[in-house]
Amino acid sequence: MAETTTNPPKRIVFIGMLGAKGSYDATTYDPVPHKDNEGAWFKARFGSIDGFTLETCNISHGDSLPDLDGIDGVILGGGHNSVHDNTEWQERLRDWLPGLRAKKLPILAICGSHQILSQGKGAAVEYFADGPYAGTLPLTLTAAGQNSEILRSIPQGACFQFGNSQHVTSVPDGAVLLAGSGRNPIAVLDFGDHCYATQFHPECTHNQISTIWRHSNPAMMDAYFPEENGYQMVKNFFDIVARQG
Repeated sequence: MAETTTNPPKRIVFIGMLGAKGSYDATTYDPVPHKDNEGAWFKARFGSIDGFTLETCNISHGDSLPDLDGIDGVILGGGHNSVHDNTEWQERLRDWLPGLRAKKLPILAICGSHQILSQGKGAAVEYFADGPYAGTLPLTLTAAGQNSEILRSIPQGACFQFGNSQHVTSVPDGAVLLAGSGRNPIAVLDFGDHCYATQFHPECTHNQISTIWRHSNPAMMDAYFPEENGYQMVKNFFDIVARQG
């Protein structure tokens, strides 16, 4: 009888950076399962996808960045801190990123991580002039976006979960614009070598992200509704990881 072989699961690491303890009101997240543990949010939503092992760390809470040996893909989270804060953990991330990019591993950078990658390639990050860009809002895909594997099966006008006070103001050097959204024209970028960045939060449900306004602006929570495009985008990223190596 011929032996059957199974490929080992691909290892994806979710790196959380919601914010340094004490720099945001953690009680805001009390109504959400797992509270302010975004790594646990991620594992609860995507941990049942076959063929992958998910690991998490939170560098803004003092965790070390992972050793890159044996990692197949990396997801970089977002958070409350501005990229202009230059916190200790943001500096550690900036020092770590060149080694990650040199490995040419698939990367999905979200929100503040999208901004850090863009800033490192010469783009400015500024506050929105007319207040936060927040809610479940539609994308306008570019021609490149309509043919991108990270946006596979996502139609023109698909909605995603935004909750941003700042944004990237121009396409960074060497990147390709995949999508914009209203006042947020740089919403999805392709940095090459399977490195993608989004200003919105594909990893979050509408309940998770709307909670950020619970204390500061409760009326803003009504701007959010359920969608499955974020799940599809993260699943597309998993599929990209599965095809590498």
